[in-house]
Amino acid sequence: MLAPEEALIFPPPGGPEVLTVINRNYANAVQQDVILRSDAATPGQNYLKVQLFGPQKAEDTGRGGLSESSLRVSSISREIRSAFPGVAMATSAEYLQNNYGTFSYASGRGYGNDACIYGWQQIRSPESARQSFKNLGRINVTLRLCQSGVTTRDLLAVMYNYTITGNYLSTNWNPYGTAQDPDKGLGRAGNPIYPVSGAVLMQPGTQTPISAPVRSQPRPAVTASPTAAPVVVQPQPTASSRPAVLIPSPAAPRAAGSRPADVPPPARRIETKQVAIPSPACVAGQANGQTCN
Repeated sequence: MLAPEEALIFPPPGGPEVLTVINRNYANAVQQDVILRSDAATPGQNYLKVQLFGPQKAEDTGRGGLSESSLRVSSISREIRSAFPGVAMATSAEYLQNNYGTFSYASGRGYGNDACIYGWQQIRSPESARQSFKNLGRINVTLRLCQSGVTTRDLLAVMYNYTITGNYLSTNWNPYGTAQDPDKGLGRAGNPIYPVSGAVLMQPGTQTPISAPVRSQPRPAVTASPTAAPVVVQPQPTASSRPAVLIPSPAAPRAAGSRPADVPPPARRIETKQVAIPSPACVAGQANGQTCN
């Protein structure tokens, strides 16, 4: 058991917190399990495990050696089942790369609101650089991490930003290979460099906000209001210069002596003298004693 400050690998600033370090020495490597704080409901311990292969002290050469086989799919599957009992984990097919090279991970949902990942990475120089007994070192890194109330993207920030602090003094055991050349545009005219704008992806200490589950709100009761009767607009009579004449219905004759107020009284009848026209027989003067009117 070692103090947290003696760890050979550290999580990014902002957590998760290092509780203790379990150190194991082998004849050909040193292994550390960096125990991380866990506040998840999923059973199991969070940790960062690092294995550095190289020459050991004389007192450690008599111990058994650590297997130098590369990280294989079959061994990784067994480790995932052991690290997350009862949790369905799915391996990602994405190609991802951090400052140390490529890495892979598997993710799943743990108990309650937990998000879980298992990441693994092998750091080793290219085979072409491992010539003449140089760059022979190798580092294996695995991460087991479950946390409540976060996303898989938040947990991946640990794989992107962890730091390895241990190394072997001999350059023959350098696991990183030849250092990368700086950008050829640095210090040259015609190659402007602009300030960084916007958020940088996978920064440590940041979390993706998780939207709360949307609950269906009860709809307000709609009171059916009585349907208003349609208003029928009667067309207005067209103005005319002629007075309107009201004709009474023949089925309901008005009482004698009654007259509508808007009907003018009939014109006064002119008295004419009746003229009697004699019959033609009387004009002929027949004397048969017939009276002629």
